[in-house]
Amino acid sequence: MRIIAKRTLRVFWLKHGDCEEQLKSWYRETEKSEWNNINELKSEYPSASILKDNRIVYNIKGNNYRLIVKFNFEYKICWIRFIGTHAEYDKIDAKNI
Repeated sequence: MRIIAKRTLRVFWLKHGDCEEQLKSWYRETEKSEWNNINELKSEYPSASILKDNRIVYNIKGNNYRLIVKFNFEYKICWIRFIGTHAEYDKIDAKNI
């Protein structure tokens, strides 16, 4: 899976160092993945929330942070749409970001 863009994660973990290892782990696992659909992804990440338009919300570091990504399974591309604290997540429209 091609992830766009790691820089977004790096900028975030430089500001919030307590989640660096979790974000790096998520990145490595997703980059190596061969998912063809949301069901396959959900089997590896059962706590992830599925939103419309192939968007997924991941809980990072015990739900202290939220990561929203959008997948195109056909082309094996993943776009990072949002990374933030739980409080910041509560202020956005996760279904349309």
